[in-house]
Amino acid sequence: MVAVSPVHFAAVGHGLGAKPGRGSQTSLNWAGYAVTGPTFSNVAGGWAQPAAVCPGTKVEQAAFWVGLDGYSKSDPTVEQIGTDSDCTKGKGKKPGGPSYYAWYQMYPQSVVVLPTTSYPVAPGDAITSGVSLSGSTYILTISDGVKWHFSTNQTPATLPLNSSAEWIAEAPSSCTGTKCKVLPLANFGSIAFSGASANGQAIPWAGFTNYQISMTTKNGKIALAQPSALAGGGNAFTITWLKL
Repeated sequence: MVAVSPVHFAAVGHGLGAKPGRGSQTSLNWAGYAVTGPTFSNVAGGWAQPAAVCPGTKVEQAAFWVGLDGYSKSDPTVEQIGTDSDCTKGKGKKPGGPSYYAWYQMYPQSVVVLPTTSYPVAPGDAITSGVSLSGSTYILTISDGVKWHFSTNQTPATLPLNSSAEWIAEAPSSCTGTKCKVLPLANFGSIAFSGASANGQAIPWAGFTNYQISMTTKNGKIALAQPSALAGGGNAFTITWLKL
């Protein structure tokens, strides 16, 4: 593996093309659901790791995560943890291929990729993850079925607002200084999120305002990834890769 360097998993609210408002939204780099309303102290969710279908000629990435913060443009942080299904470029005449790994990030700090020797990820693996707040410490956890479990306690350098929770498939960004460019979204087919909750409540809870986010091109004319309607009592949905 690894991810193209330098890469961070930038939030919708950090200048990458979100169109804010109630209900349905579009973004250049996010697809999934977000909720706002109360102060958030935890978020959780799970998914089956999707396989990446790779062209073998260029770098493509797809990140899947749960997190707190980052939805609002005024929010300076994101506390997030998840996995990737990426495509490498290859070397010389040797084509690239898929790459899978887990990671976490306390944005704006750099992403931390978990070593695949200790925390291997493969298509079809049952991933569960969550972020919770205890005092001033964020506890980020991720598990790959019965294969392994990872947890880390993080104290942010920048004070988070705890103003939103998210369940997202993302096209990550390659950044040089403050300038970031969204990378091509890897073909992940589809991913089914389940067990989605924030503050112990499902996404449509009456105390939340929820937003369904579709990933599109800059002009909004071409959809790249689209979330389904909520199912399973409001804690499950599927995101489908649409780019042809």
